[in-house]
Amino acid sequence: MAYYDPTGWIPHEDQLLPNVESKIKSSKRAGSKKSKRSKAFLPPYAMELEVLATETREIMRLSLTKEKHGKVSINLAAGDDVLRNGHFNHGYHHNPNDRDIRPPHHIHFPTSTYPSLDRHHTYAYPVKSNGDYLSALQKFCSDTNIYLHNASLPLLRR
Repeated sequence: MAYYDPTGWIPHEDQLLPNVESKIKSSKRAGSKKSKRSKAFLPPYAMELEVLATETREIMRLSLTKEKHGKVSINLAAGDDVLRNGHFNHGYHHNPNDRDIRPPHHIHFPTSTYPSLDRHHTYAYPVKSNGDYLSALQKFCSDTNIYLHNASLPLLRR
């Protein structure tokens, strides 16, 4: 587990959001959701895990969806706020500062200028992964300091 600092991908006049980055830096554990009504995974192409910040005890949500043609999207959210958004097996991403991120994998992060990851114009940084959903999940968790603990990971359809 490690925290990936994306500061190098934004211009010096922009900045990372301290409250978001403190959540990303914190040690976290992902496991199957505790609610009896929800499931850790939603076969065949999606899963959701509960993420617990070990120090603050804040509960976050990690969700993964896999499209039939291989695109994998992973979100880490705290309440309604998306903290990170990973795209694996996707095309080019164009950062607002005109830096292109080559395919196939990148992770979006919020900044003071572009705080919402629900918009098209956000910053991202490239990542290396072999592209299958399990490798994508492991890379995403590694960059966001999440330890996969007691997570029942499904075999999603190919």
